[in-house]
Amino acid sequence: MNLIIEASLSEPPSEISCFRDVTLYGKSFVFEDVVLSCEKGTRSIYWNWLKSHGAHDFISYLALETESIDGVLMHSEKGDFTIDRITSFNLNKIISYLQSFRRL
Repeated sequence: MNLIIEASLSEPPSEISCFRDVTLYGKSFVFEDVVLSCEKGTRSIYWNWLKSHGAHDFISYLALETESIDGVLMHSEKGDFTIDRITSFNLNKIISYLQSFRRL
């Protein structure tokens, strides 16, 4: 199963260190892959942003929003988990939600 994160959740007002923590936890303990969902024409911008801030380590793939990928969608407006930003204030809530997909 994949964790699909809307690319805009990696940029401010989200905290990049918390975004990296979410991808680290998701990739290491719950999901096979972490996929960043980007609008057309923005993949290289997001890749450079993540790489320059050291948050690209656990991203497996940058997909276009139009690509069909099965998994759990974390998005600001739609999907399985709707959230407007990833910060230290909601990091525990996000990790708890991801834990619910962990297989024992």
